[in-house]
Amino acid sequence: MPVKLIAMDLDGTLMSGDHITVTEKTKKALKKAHGMGVKTAIATGRTMNVTENVTAQLPFIDYVIYSNGAAVFDRCKGESLYTMPFFSETAAAVADILEEYPVYYEIYANGGIHSQQSKADYFVNADLPQEFLDEYIKSVEFHESICDYAKKSAVEKINLFYFGGEYYEEIRKRLLGIGGIAFTSPISGDLEMTRKGVNKGLALREMCAVLGYSPDEVMAFGDADNDIEMLEFAKYGIAMANASQVCKNAAKYVTLSNDEDGIAAALEKFVFLPARPKLLVSACLLGENCKYNGGNNYNESVVALGEKFELIPVCPECFGGLSTPREPNEIKDGGVVSKSGIDNTSAYSDGAEKCLYIANESNCRAAVLKSRSPSCGFGEIYDGTFSKRIVKGNGFTAQLLYDNGIKIFNETQVRELAEEFTDWEV
Repeated sequence: MPVKLIAMDLDGTLMSGDHITVTEKTKKALKKAHGMGVKTAIATGRTMNVTENVTAQLPFIDYVIYSNGAAVFDRCKGESLYTMPFFSETAAAVADILEEYPVYYEIYANGGIHSQQSKADYFVNADLPQEFLDEYIKSVEFHESICDYAKKSAVEKINLFYFGGEYYEEIRKRLLGIGGIAFTSPISGDLEMTRKGVNKGLALREMCAVLGYSPDEVMAFGDADNDIEMLEFAKYGIAMANASQVCKNAAKYVTLSNDEDGIAAALEKFVFLPARPKLLVSACLLGENCKYNGGNNYNESVVALGEKFELIPVCPECFGGLSTPREPNEIKDGGVVSKSGIDNTSAYSDGAEKCLYIANESNCRAAVLKSRSPSCGFGEIYDGTFSKRIVKGNGFTAQLLYDNGIKIFNETQVRELAEEFTDWEV
């Protein structure tokens, strides 16, 4: 299946080493993908108001997964798509514990960052670019009592921000005793907490459920432990070359680093595929319920041809105006009749002409058609007595396509098709 949604972590993934800019090459690649109809999402531990610099550079971003998956925002509709904040008593208990220590921590709520003014002096710069930190601190809203704020807000995430290891184990042990908390540490010295069960992967899964995308249609990029579930969910789960080893282990593929335009390189490989040759296919073989009895003739081998060919589904009977379900029809005396004797020759002729038109317009050089059908059978068809007796012959559509130079295969000849058209040009 083609990629329909791309989800990207920010720091260490989409953003260059300065944590501020997206390279021109990556911008162009993402814009090209979006122009092809691929939806784009950023998936970050940051909260909403710290993503504005990113969406200013990439204004076509459709969705924002933020606060490590605690919420998803639909930028096109301007509304929340999904939220899973802390239970209020859990957030309050965490804030009460952290209040006892000389550490700087933040609460992400209502799309913003909140902290306590008296804790600001404990902030430690963990080798981040000063330009990034200067912009970051402008987004923080300081309160006299962050505990009080936590108790009355829908808290998305709590971030124990860049501190030494002196209190690490003691704090972690006490927090574990509360229960109901998920921990990640995407950067050394940073401890991020969300409600247990919250992660980018779950948010991406819930988002896809709303949008109707399957994991096979999703590409995700990441570099740290808070990206693992997202990479595991997506068929194209891709770790950056600069990613942690645990992140690479969870990924299906590894691309170049964020400073080497790794996202652009992956899009070139998996999204900007060369055009595939087109192949006319009986729609019933692809699972469409257009068979005479209202069912289908789904064939996994035929569907798998979609990896190499662009499949063009056709149903001559439907194109000819026949209903589904309908009486079975067979070829008799050069025409097509139903089991009750109704002459449907004109419908089968019309359907065949429409299939030929589509084949020519699509530049199809071959077709995979349902065997023995009065439309699509090639080499063998039923004899017109509705007794399951098989005779040599071709269906109306198969014959017309063949007469116009289109190679015909049935569903049992997929291997022969693949071998014959190994070097088939578009």
